[in-house]
Amino acid sequence: MKSLPRVLLLVGALLVVGCSLPDPKRDAAIAREKMLDDTDERKARLKARGTLNPQEYEAMAIRMGWTTKGAAGLPPAPTTEELEKRVKAAETSR
Repeated sequence: MKSLPRVLLLVGALLVVGCSLPDPKRDAAIAREKMLDDTDERKARLKARGTLNPQEYEAMAIRMGWTTKGAAGLPPAPTTEELEKRVKAAETSR
């Protein structure tokens, strides 16, 4: 009879430990979502403040990897010239 409380305590402890283990996929998803939220907020602040002129803002957006979304919610398709520049840049970086 004394072993039943010990078994229940052991099972309860294992359940608590199992629930508190970190989940790398969940943590990565949370970090990515927070990064995207921070990026959107930063973009909005910079644009609203007007601290950068449009050319500086565009250069920073390209450097940061920001994409501009069209009405459909998708970024615009790259032009042929942009694709050629990307290919040349990739070839020279090798």
